[in-house]
Amino acid sequence: MIRLAAASLSFDGFGDNNFVKTFELAPQIGYKYIEFNCWYPSTLTPAKMCDLNERMSKTGLKAAAIHVGSFGGANRDDLAKDVCHKIRAMQCAKELGCRRISASGYDRGGAGGIEGIIESLKELAPIAEEMDVLICLENHAKNNLENIDDYRRIMDAIPSQHVGINIDTGHFDAAGVDMMRLIDEMGDRVNHIHVKENKFFGKKEFTRFGEGITDNYAVIEAMIERGYEGFLTVELSPEIGEHDGRPFTMDDIKKPYALFSKYVTDGM
Repeated sequence: MIRLAAASLSFDGFGDNNFVKTFELAPQIGYKYIEFNCWYPSTLTPAKMCDLNERMSKTGLKAAAIHVGSFGGANRDDLAKDVCHKIRAMQCAKELGCRRISASGYDRGGAGGIEGIIESLKELAPIAEEMDVLICLENHAKNNLENIDDYRRIMDAIPSQHVGINIDTGHFDAAGVDMMRLIDEMGDRVNHIHVKENKFFGKKEFTRFGEGITDNYAVIEAMIERGYEGFLTVELSPEIGEHDGRPFTMDDIKKPYALFSKYVTDGM
């Protein structure tokens, strides 16, 4: 089944805004599923999980995944914190009734690099298997998770099917990565997809859907052909407004819902 979700950042931006606009606007557009961007301490507490469950019950929304801070660590203490942070994220996912956590890495070369991510995943993979939670490793431009070789190293080191790739289409275009090549080589390890649009290939400048060069349709259809089942999460990045100076409107938020609803095989 393919399900369509929206990232809470599309409504509430990067701040700790208690998901107010997400709960207000997402149901108006028609979204049933939300990927909650839980980047702040307040967003990972047991009390917050109770609060989110209560608000989802009232609005009819469901959790698709939670997105948390970066993987990796340069030393013993940082790695221990990272592992504990991701264990809590997996607990939160279960408390919200979903089975996916997503995160990227730190800036490229920092926080132990790929080796730091692998060290954390060695501890986390058996826990993810026991909890039946999928760890979705999201690519970002100029990040420790950026290109095909980065994922090749991780997938070779961590064979667990509970650890996989979260394709971020806009970030792969920004980093100049051939997504068809990645899908051909490692499509069976893709466990989540973020749809975004970038204006150029090889330079990061996110833009509104329909105004860039990212071929989201080609990526989605290639993955469906390989038997992909899971979520397509729409990310309308707040960075876009920083580039073009235009305020977001409801039409900007509605457009990706209209564009990608055709792939949904489990209601809307």
